[in-house]
Amino acid sequence: MKKISFICLLFLIVSCAKNFDKSNILEVSPPPTAKIEGKHAIFISKENFNQINQIKSENCESWALKLNFEKPIKKSIENLVYKMFKDFEIIDKKLEKEEIEESGFVSQISFYDFKGNSKFETVRNTGMYQISLDIKIEVSNSTKSVTNDISSNMNWEKNIFLNCNLQNGAVKSGQKALENLIERIYETTYESIFQLQR
Repeated sequence: MKKISFICLLFLIVSCAKNFDKSNILEVSPPPTAKIEGKHAIFISKENFNQINQIKSENCESWALKLNFEKPIKKSIENLVYKMFKDFEIIDKKLEKEEIEESGFVSQISFYDFKGNSKFETVRNTGMYQISLDIKIEVSNSTKSVTNDISSNMNWEKNIFLNCNLQNGAVKSGQKALENLIERIYETTYESIFQLQR
């Protein structure tokens, strides 16, 4: 009897661990990148990730929704920076235009205004979830500056009577939205740097 109880307990622990892993947003690996020459200043704002959830339905255990993008989004950007630049320095404070060249940098890349908006509602028998991740990127040197608003959107739908769990769906769509966001950050940053060099 003790052996059976131990096996059941072990199974329960393993099951909970699996569910726990699936309930969190994780940092993403950067896409294949081309290395950028020159020394660049990198500023990743320490401001909090501003997440707004609009929950308009109690279906799909929506009361339990909890997503945390704060660490994954900033760590994913940091991972991208390490893969993207040959020579860089992560700085704590944004430099003024005249300080960029004086400090020996070709450019300054600033990541800030981290935001997320999500919405969940039920339409007929379908739970519908939408998430949007947004960030501002400013690439500047001593004479020019390029600012871009980057956004990544994903949707998730599930019949509310078929084992509908908003947390699981939100994590899947949120993770995909983060992957797409990092790809767009790479493409936009790369293009902006070369715009400054023209």
